[in-house]
Amino acid sequence: MLHTTQLYQHVPETRWPIVYSPRYNITFMGLEKLHPFDAGKWGKVINFLKVSLAINRSW
Repeated sequence: MLHTTQLYQHVPETRWPIVYSPRYNITFMGLEKLHPFDAGKWGKVINFLKVSLAINRSW
């Protein structure tokens, strides 16, 4: 028996399945700067992808 799911939407081959939300960047009144973990790395990643791959909001 083949199992099907509706958890995922079909992504056309012309698009990349990129999932991002600005809420992924963690902030806590500037205290995140005191920790070596890069709390804003996901914002930096998406900005890098936008510039280097020339992707836009339609991804």
